[in-house]
Amino acid sequence: MKRKLINSFIILSASSAIAKLFSILNRMILARQLSSEAMALYILVMPTVSLCITLGQLGIPSAVFRLVANPKYNNKKIIISAFTICLFTCVIVMSTLLFASKFISHDLLKNEGAFYPLLSLALFIPLVGISGIIKNYFLARQNVFLVAKAGFVEEIARLAFSYFMIRKFAFLADTYLVSFATFAMSIGELSSIIYLSTRLKDHKITTFNKKSIVNNLQIKDMLNIAMPLTGSRLYHCVVSFLEPITLVFVLTKFNLSESTIHQQYAIISGYVISLLVTPTFFNNVIYRLFLPIITDDVVYKKFSAAKKHMFLALLGSFLISVPFTLIFYFIPEFCLKILYNTTSGANYLKYMAIPFTIFYLQTPLSALLQALNKNKLMFIISIIECTSEIILVYVLSHYIGVFSIAVSLLTGLLITLVISAGACYKYLFCTNN
Repeated sequence: MKRKLINSFIILSASSAIAKLFSILNRMILARQLSSEAMALYILVMPTVSLCITLGQLGIPSAVFRLVANPKYNNKKIIISAFTICLFTCVIVMSTLLFASKFISHDLLKNEGAFYPLLSLALFIPLVGISGIIKNYFLARQNVFLVAKAGFVEEIARLAFSYFMIRKFAFLADTYLVSFATFAMSIGELSSIIYLSTRLKDHKITTFNKKSIVNNLQIKDMLNIAMPLTGSRLYHCVVSFLEPITLVFVLTKFNLSESTIHQQYAIISGYVISLLVTPTFFNNVIYRLFLPIITDDVVYKKFSAAKKHMFLALLGSFLISVPFTLIFYFIPEFCLKILYNTTSGANYLKYMAIPFTIFYLQTPLSALLQALNKNKLMFIISIIECTSEIILVYVLSHYIGVFSIAVSLLTGLLITLVISAGACYKYLFCTNN
């Protein structure tokens, strides 16, 4: 058991590290190929990307993971149901995006250059939905290495396409270059789907007719798992989507240009926060390994074991964060320069590094809440966190400008940590008394 756990940790860590490295490499290349204005535009449309992904997937990939891992469900039925729901939701989201792109870019984001990058995301929505379903199917089947290889194929294709197209058409306007960068995500997902689809044939779940589709739908079971997961994610994405809109609305009243606001937003949201969350791939590994262990402790009411495992998970999360925190604090200019070819935001990175440690400690707490089936509490926590963030952004932006994003984020993380820690403490130390 211990050996299997160690092997899983190594595989998950390696695959997560590779995926994160390629993500960072993609940002590095884009930062060197695109102008600061183009990078600001790229980062500006990213919250819309996250919102579209959440709406398009509707939590279905996570539901696939849960159901496939349950032996009472037929894998073929799960995949058919997942693809059916995904097709329906993606068509709606795609259609909405195609019709609303002009309104979002012109009236909400206050940047007409965002129109074409938003349009280029239309194909990405169904592709990321399909890719998520297939990846989670293989993850549930404990084929982690295959998913890791698919991620490698995806990132290579994405990098190659964006690098070639931006280099080849460097003379074009920023809006078209950013469109290449956003469309590259579709190329990456498509490559991943093609690679994984060849492996699905071995599982005999890709061949079915219309009659089998009708007879094998398990929509209810799928949605019962997917909808609670989607609620908090969706709310969080909506808040992230509203952040730049709120900043533009408030700061333009202080005679700041929209381009200046967008660039400052890109520095904090795109550079600083992206760097701060770099260690999270280790935390994701801890979450995946810790969740089944703590779930077993909860089911069999092994309180002593749960306390021990929680302590080890918190300690592991903290120790992972320490070297990154020290690096970000002492050499912020170097980190930003080597990754994004800029030193803008170095002070933000330095002073956010230490308090951001609370973000890493949330991982084991979330796992325990998940094991306890505290979905309602987790949703309430998410609502409180996100609502407080958007309120603080609106209020504080009058006084500290774009830095209000950093303050609101740290405040939201602190609120989440306190409430989650309180709930976990109550279970671990009060329930068995």
